[in-house]
Amino acid sequence: MKLNSIRQQLVIFVCFFVAVFSGTSQAETIEKEGYVIHYSAFNASFITEEVAKAYNLNRSRYRGMINIAVHKRMKDGSTKPVIAQLSGYATRLSGSESPLEFQMVGEGKSIYYLAQTVIANRETLRFDIKIKPTPQHSPIKLSFKQDFFTK
Repeated sequence: MKLNSIRQQLVIFVCFFVAVFSGTSQAETIEKEGYVIHYSAFNASFITEEVAKAYNLNRSRYRGMINIAVHKRMKDGSTKPVIAQLSGYATRLSGSESPLEFQMVGEGKSIYYLAQTVIANRETLRFDIKIKPTPQHSPIKLSFKQDFFTK
């Protein structure tokens, strides 16, 4: 299977997942400092084997996936994807932190950042992420919580 086809599957999957399973994973959007940031977190068992293999992702019900897209708001109101630097942590209710390692995925004009973390059933994780849309820009802080279910 061609890499572009796999990337298209990933984009379609993420959109489908968010639309159908919005009760357990909602795509959210924030706008800060001239940038629009779309983000979601969901169980990695929903990705296809082909996508997992193409991007070296762990396809497991005990893995959570974080998906982030960063866009610059243009003067005409449209948005343009940007190559950004992302770093962050997933924090459990116990206070333990796991670093997130983001991987950039590009498909045509779209750019996504994916990361994974270990999850347990009925676990709530808090994500604290710093996004630098340009090397000179101070980090934009993104924080959100997500409930995960493995059964």
